[in-house]
Amino acid sequence: MDRYTAKKLTKKRRQTQVCHTFEIKIDKSHLSKSTINHFDSLFKESKWFYNYCLSHKNVNDADYTVKSVPVRISKKGEPELYEDRKFKALSSQMKQSIRTRLFNNLSSLKALKDKGFKVGRLKFKKLINSIPLVQYQKTFDFDMEKSRIRIQGCKPWIRVIGLDQIKDNYEIANATLVRKANDYYFNITTFEMKPEKTLEDDSIGIDFGCETQLTFSNGIKIEFQVPISKRLKRLDRKIMKKLRKKSKKKIKDQIKRQKEYDKINNKKKDIRKKIVSAVVNSYKYVCFQDESIYEWKSSGHGKKIQNSSIGSILSDLKSKSEVPIEVDKYFPSTKLCPICKKKNEIFQSERIYSCDCGYVNDRDLKASICIESEGMLKIPMDHRDFKTREILSSTFFDKLMKINNIKVSKIESMN
Repeated sequence: MDRYTAKKLTKKRRQTQVCHTFEIKIDKSHLSKSTINHFDSLFKESKWFYNYCLSHKNVNDADYTVKSVPVRISKKGEPELYEDRKFKALSSQMKQSIRTRLFNNLSSLKALKDKGFKVGRLKFKKLINSIPLVQYQKTFDFDMEKSRIRIQGCKPWIRVIGLDQIKDNYEIANATLVRKANDYYFNITTFEMKPEKTLEDDSIGIDFGCETQLTFSNGIKIEFQVPISKRLKRLDRKIMKKLRKKSKKKIKDQIKRQKEYDKINNKKKDIRKKIVSAVVNSYKYVCFQDESIYEWKSSGHGKKIQNSSIGSILSDLKSKSEVPIEVDKYFPSTKLCPICKKKNEIFQSERIYSCDCGYVNDRDLKASICIESEGMLKIPMDHRDFKTREILSSTFFDKLMKINNIKVSKIESMN
């Protein structure tokens, strides 16, 4: 079987599978000095080869079997001087994967340019912090029992943390060696057969906001913020004082700041994934409005959006819901009355919506109900039993209550 036929078969198989990427940390306390030097050489040599490929008019002309490349050693403003540097750690398969990644970047830029977007050009890099490892059991391999990983060109096995996340039924695709905040990580990509979901034909509407991040049409509200810590602010002030100084203390503070940012981002990612999982696994039809997050930022809510990552939740619902229903962003969900269909002006400070027809309800709850009713017009659906929805909403509420660092409340309709 040639590789093109195998590629087509793999594409067909991937359509019936779900992708999972696991971040596995290398236990740096068990690394020898020679292994750390080997890792540093890998990232340094990958930068050399990347810049060598980018110097060609056609990236495919770059030879991935080359044993040395010219590296510029002169500073800016000085006459250009180059020196041949030999590859000691980077293997030919790693070089080939770096060249393939660069070619894919160029092809994606060309596709954007063809669509009319303004596109720049790729620049030479000072640092490269990720190396693709394409072939499983050749460029990388791991031992589940002893929680260790092996890389091509590095003789000793490397002890890691978090390898137990990968289950036996997962198909290993590829991995990436990542350097982040003076630590090393493995990002392993796996595939699993899509589980069969038996969801009832039930729907839910979601209204996004700055004060209350998510309001569901069944009366459940979610509020959460992951603000910047005091330690991070203190580190920012220390680094800004040493802005023009190049010292070891400044580099250490920058590494500490990066680690603090990673902790905050991991908390937001954990909340986002658990909320999206609870919604997707409870409701078949998920209705939401195409919110313009950029306009929220320009209106003075930038910090609240940054601390809650609403945009990431919205994009995850679009891709992971069984039937995502997107309502037009110009739909007047805040002003429209769900009973008489009249548009009433309401100020941002008013939290209760009232109409002349006698309809009174919470502002956000009313908006989510309007979004659900507008979205479900696109799909023919029989009348649902109200009792079934009440039972489902109670189990959905229990799922959300198990998520840490969020505030979950339930309100009843005022009518």
